[in-house]
Amino acid sequence: MKAALASIALAVVLSACGSSTPSPSSPPPASTSATPLPPSMAGGSSSPSSGSSAAEKGGPEVDRAVAAIKAGDFRSAKGALEQALHKNAKNGAAAYYMGVVLENLGDKPGAELKYKDAMTYAPEIAEAAVNLGALYLDQSKWDEAIGVTQKGLAKRPDDPALHANMAVALRGKGDKDGALAEYEKAVKVVGDNPELRFAYGSLLLEVGNKAKAAAELKAALSSAGSNRALLASIGRLLGTAGAYADCVSALDKAISAGDDPELRVRRGLCRHSMKDEAGAKSDFEAATKLDPKFGPAHYYLGEALLASGQAAQAAKEFDAAASHAPQSELGKKAKDQAEAARKQAKRSGGR
Repeated sequence: MKAALASIALAVVLSACGSSTPSPSSPPPASTSATPLPPSMAGGSSSPSSGSSAAEKGGPEVDRAVAAIKAGDFRSAKGALEQALHKNAKNGAAAYYMGVVLENLGDKPGAELKYKDAMTYAPEIAEAAVNLGALYLDQSKWDEAIGVTQKGLAKRPDDPALHANMAVALRGKGDKDGALAEYEKAVKVVGDNPELRFAYGSLLLEVGNKAKAAAELKAALSSAGSNRALLASIGRLLGTAGAYADCVSALDKAISAGDDPELRVRRGLCRHSMKDEAGAKSDFEAATKLDPKFGPAHYYLGEALLASGQAAQAAKEFDAAASHAPQSELGKKAKDQAEAARKQAKRSGGR
């Protein structure tokens, strides 16, 4: 479904969690994946809400189109909607569903025009403003998204999808305070939508409110289910927020859905921040086995070995890290660490 709460794009390429990590990057703007039907945002269901009553008013052709959309038959839906619009070019429900159909068929300019028609002829269909706003967000057209969303909110001031779209648009323009206020309005209505809470938590973290960010991210974790990409992203930000135990919990779930060297390294860093050095070393070792060419795994395993007095072995891991990413910042640091580890090994008799 493409209403804003489901379309918030997630950054899946994660930076390492824990005290040694860089600050998180902002999530990209909402991406569109066209909505078959207007969702019921408050209920968390994918069934039609106000759009369904609009469909009933649209006539039998719109009813047939809705049935075809539910079945994924967008070509048949388009034909039925063309009939409806031929009968009445100002049929707002037909225009809205035609926008949905065209977007699913890859015709975004056509969808944009039909959503605009729907907003003109049936302004009570707030989903038209949601979908049109999301199209603009995909193109980083922040002002256009804000204008469309304001019109939608004038008709439905408590709609959480509209508030979420407004948050993304304001964030894109650099108005973080405004975006936070809009996220908070959406969260109050929707509650446990994990994508929404993740976006809200990431922005809270970006402005330095780690405590509140951690609370939102924990709430996102509790309802994230088995969404591996989301679990991994939540884990990364929980680590950055200093909620290391929750970071480990999130990454436990993500790894159980599919092992990965990057996730192992991130969980290892959170374990290290919890003083669980044995667990951290185990994760770093596992990461090197999963991908022997993954430089960060060798680097952090080298750090763990060095801290435990195994300088000679640490030097080998630092060498491996440097060889797999010689021009990177981590590779250059690994080269320096390898030399320091060899000197330490000499002083301790080769250990």
